[in-house]
Amino acid sequence: MLLLLLFLPLVLAADTSLRILHRVYHPKVPGIPFTERGSLLLSRSGPFPQVSLVPSEMLSTDLLEFAQTLHDADAYGDSALYQVALEHEGDKDQSQWDVSSVKACHLQQSFSESITLHVSSGGTPYAIDYFVGPIPHNGACPKHRPVSKTSPETLAIKPITNTTVLLSSPRSPPQPQLRAPPPLTTEGKVVEPVPEKNFLQKYWIYILVAVLALLLSPAPPEEEAGGNARPGGR
Repeated sequence: MLLLLLFLPLVLAADTSLRILHRVYHPKVPGIPFTERGSLLLSRSGPFPQVSLVPSEMLSTDLLEFAQTLHDADAYGDSALYQVALEHEGDKDQSQWDVSSVKACHLQQSFSESITLHVSSGGTPYAIDYFVGPIPHNGACPKHRPVSKTSPETLAIKPITNTTVLLSSPRSPPQPQLRAPPPLTTEGKVVEPVPEKNFLQKYWIYILVAVLALLLSPAPPEEEAGGNARPGGR
């Protein structure tokens, strides 16, 4: 069993043991009670909190009974859920527990599971998330193959041995970067920015000065026609 911990700045007052419960749920078979799935042990033996999962000795038997119950009631399909609950300390009312659900049909084909325990900044566990994988991209249940009630081993939902346990604490999102509001006119309208000038608008005065300087400059003297004749021959 793989146990993984997200090292987060949590504060735990003391070692804590939390009961994790489970059951299957379907509208056709209401009232199935939760049974113990295992215990999450949180300890502060080092600089970071440590977490470990101790599964119940009845886990395999419970899963077999869940599968048999769904089969007897013909309650397979997308409506059948496998639920994992976090029992709050001192609260035996299961309606107040935090529950995470996956489709029961996915348990027969999944080979990994993850349990995320959410802990407040004060160190109090308050929520749980449960996932299994792999599952189809569309999340649909595979087609169920009818089996005989006399062969309960074909209905067994075996415990998943590749388990990941994560510990998560709340984190604040980044603060938004606020911009200064645009300037407004006395009428409440946004001040339009001044359009940028082109080349002629920027430098027309210099071009004009250069043209006038060329027009007013004196013309160069012309050379005399014919020039000086060369001295004669012999």
